[in-house]
Amino acid sequence: MTKPKRKRKIWKTLGITLGVLVTFVLLFVVAFVFNPLEGTLPDVRDVVPRDVNFFVRKERLASDFDEFPAPKFWTELTDSRGWQSLKGGPIVQGLQRDGLERSLLQARESLERVRKDSGGWIDVMRDGIGKEVVFAGYQQDYSVQPPRPLAQPLWCLYTRVSWRIKAALGVVGLGIGQAQLQQGGIELTTEGDLLVLKMAGNATPLYLRRYLDVLMVGNHPGLLEKAQLLIDGNRDEEPLGKMAAYTDGAVQRLERWTDVNSVFQPNAIEFLAEPNAFDGFRRFAASWPNAANKDSMNERVMASFLNLKGWMQVSGAMMFGDQMLAATGQVVLNSKQHTPFQGSFYRAEKQRREEWLDPFLAMVPDSACAAAALRMPAGEFLHAMFDALEPDAREIVNDGMRRSTLGGTALTGMDDLIDRIKVAFLPRTGFVFRRNQPDLQRDDQGELMVPVAVPSPTPQVAWVFWLRPGSGSVADELVAMLRNSPTEFGFRKVWHLKVPFAGGQLPEPVTEFCNAKIPGTGEIAMIVFRDFFVMSNSGLLIKDILRTRYEADGNRSIKRLEEFAEIERELPSELNGLVWLRGKNLVSVMDDYIAFADTDSELPDAEWMMVSRPAAEETVRKTRYAKYPSKASIPKSVLEGEFDQAVRAYLAERWRQERTSFTAGDKSQMQQLRAMAELLNVGYVQVELENNYIRFQTKLLGNLR
Repeated sequence: MTKPKRKRKIWKTLGITLGVLVTFVLLFVVAFVFNPLEGTLPDVRDVVPRDVNFFVRKERLASDFDEFPAPKFWTELTDSRGWQSLKGGPIVQGLQRDGLERSLLQARESLERVRKDSGGWIDVMRDGIGKEVVFAGYQQDYSVQPPRPLAQPLWCLYTRVSWRIKAALGVVGLGIGQAQLQQGGIELTTEGDLLVLKMAGNATPLYLRRYLDVLMVGNHPGLLEKAQLLIDGNRDEEPLGKMAAYTDGAVQRLERWTDVNSVFQPNAIEFLAEPNAFDGFRRFAASWPNAANKDSMNERVMASFLNLKGWMQVSGAMMFGDQMLAATGQVVLNSKQHTPFQGSFYRAEKQRREEWLDPFLAMVPDSACAAAALRMPAGEFLHAMFDALEPDAREIVNDGMRRSTLGGTALTGMDDLIDRIKVAFLPRTGFVFRRNQPDLQRDDQGELMVPVAVPSPTPQVAWVFWLRPGSGSVADELVAMLRNSPTEFGFRKVWHLKVPFAGGQLPEPVTEFCNAKIPGTGEIAMIVFRDFFVMSNSGLLIKDILRTRYEADGNRSIKRLEEFAEIERELPSELNGLVWLRGKNLVSVMDDYIAFADTDSELPDAEWMMVSRPAAEETVRKTRYAKYPSKASIPKSVLEGEFDQAVRAYLAERWRQERTSFTAGDKSQMQQLRAMAELLNVGYVQVELENNYIRFQTKLLGNLR
């Protein structure tokens, strides 16, 4: 009986000793390494100060990659036809020249090296950055007034780490393993409660702090000190996660998108930036868009709407899905920077979309490559568009107006005309864009009804204006003014196109005003139709718009497309504007531009020569043969000899000036745009405007096949 008792006593003693030893080890680990039972930080954004200039947040990063750095969609993207065109272009080639591919390869090698050196114990993606990562910092030095750009941005990486990283930091903090790190060119020391990491070849040290499951790594201790103040509940510091610009622009808009699309955990990147804190953006905003750009009317028009200098904060989220990229957010504006037109544009009132937007979308043919509708004062918009014209072009238009009357009253210029007709328009404007389809109809003499002297792939464009109830007569007077004195505006022919339907035709005709010098289409067309006034550079487009409105003879609108249903559910009940894009139709437009650039344009086009010769003959007569009062008075020998040669030389010079100015770079850029359009199925951008912000939402559905 003695031996069993003695054995039990020995085992009991060993058990107590082992328990004490384990307890001692656990206490040592808790005291000097890390506490395995400590909690997690509820929200990483609570340790990011609100005054940072940039902020990016991503959760579940590890699930985005099959094997870093290739994202899960990479194989599908690189197998698509659009990518095959894109990869040989300047964008991808430029990234490769800048070393992006090499940098990604080095990042992959670094991750593999950490895994190998730790014997597989630590995987950076799994244990370090795969759960949640935030990157934030400063571009401005706020210790001086006014703030100045920093030579290098101050940044901090906040990431949720596993127990393995916690243990490793605790161990090296005790000095264990530091000698081995030094052999690898890494020096690890302490500075107060921070770990300081110095790497060979890098003059700037990294500063590390851990709180619960969040590791903070920065290139300056300032952000880590602010994080500690937030952890301590200091009243002088506020977290970014509570800032209105962030919660309104990113958090709440992402929640709404998630609810509408029934997505439980969206794969999203949240962001916030102060654009003008970046010196490069500030310099760019100072010069673009330039309202005085002599070479680009598009930029002059853009300047009417945009003033990047007034962009104070941009916040939002980008969402990723199966062949889908979406974004939602908000731009906070400095309304003091608005021009008078921008002030009226951003104050345009909202209205339920079924009352204004849906009727317009029902008119947009599915052949359109793009469409847009904006709620804005139509008169102010027309003034802004006219002001964007070249001074010479404005004067030509004004001359024609001064020789005309509207409603029996003489006009003083284009601005006078706009002021008189704007009362007829509601504060909204629509645009429809489509591939240029030449009008090949001929008159009774076999001549083209709408000749084009300046060949161009310029798309067909229609402007749609909503009429106030009972104001159609004002628009009718405008059409009548042009119809009654077309030559005052350079129009050579006027046609009235009937709009046929299966059961007859519309009582209202489309009026075409023809001038062969109008690029691409040779005409301006108009119609006053029910609640709309439509103006276009193509009568054929207007006809299709009207036939689409009634779904005549198989015509259907973009609202009937299957892809539109997926987008429509995201639209709010009230909004200020919508832009719609359709990839395959954009590809056709780009193909026309590329083919146009490829044409041999050294020899004048025969059609252009025929249309342009009468004006050329008159110009040559006035400048070189002014002694003859008319062409008929020129002797036949001169007419068929030196005069004919002079006219031909003049036409050749004009052709050299007017022919395509596409360079090799322009063509390459157009091919890039084509490749991007080929990767797109459909897309949209929706905006809600107020005087001090722009709220936006967009979605691009891919065409990865």
